[in-house]
Amino acid sequence: MPQNRTLLQQTTTLKVERVVLHAPSAQWSPDYVVASPRLVLPASGATEFRMAGQNVLLDGLTALSLPAGLLYQMKPCADAARTSIVVSAQPGVGHALLASDAWALSPRAVWLLRRHWRAIGLGRAGESTQVLLQTVLRYAPPVAPFQGRSAPAVQRAQRFMVARTAATDAAPWTLNDVADAACSSLFHLARSFRKHTGLSLHGYRQRLRLAAALQRLEEGERDIAALAHELGYSSQSHLGAAFVRELGVTPAQARRELTA
Repeated sequence: MPQNRTLLQQTTTLKVERVVLHAPSAQWSPDYVVASPRLVLPASGATEFRMAGQNVLLDGLTALSLPAGLLYQMKPCADAARTSIVVSAQPGVGHALLASDAWALSPRAVWLLRRHWRAIGLGRAGESTQVLLQTVLRYAPPVAPFQGRSAPAVQRAQRFMVARTAATDAAPWTLNDVADAACSSLFHLARSFRKHTGLSLHGYRQRLRLAAALQRLEEGERDIAALAHELGYSSQSHLGAAFVRELGVTPAQARRELTA
């Protein structure tokens, strides 16, 4: 699968890269083998990973750890580039943070990570990557791999919400629409979704919206009112209140820090 890699930081123990995957179509990649333990963190787009007969969706909220020697495949969720931040252990160096697992990141964790990636990309001194990862993963709930009878419905629900959140047509959608897309009743989907992701459907949707807002702001979005409308918020002040509550900053403050 074609990709571009940009080195952001390199220390004696860790290497941090921005990796852009260019996929001509949403097909499974050839098999890859993890050369050294690594942690894959979200930046933009969504990608599904298949490993050891299990699937994990890397959306704008999920961090995935891949142990050395693991055989895996990737599949983008749309015909578009997917950007990830990949933190790898240097050869011969073990790292406790890079044990096999997946976590659901909070909006504040996504905010702290985006701010950190920008700072180290610009060569600015700041908190170490290792300390920051320990902080943001400490309270992140684990994500269960997709397996069992309920997994396909959860996958369909996630793909639908990821696609609708990324859309800019501002077309309204509800959790009932999610259940329809998942071919499930809302009651059964809600139970399965929490089991696999650790989040409610509403909580997942809210987190996706905030992660998408951060991405758009980092890309230079100037019209916060239009951004709020496209993401399904009732007003700019509604989006602003969600930012302050979940991230501790306003959208305008976030944009300044992510584009300065």
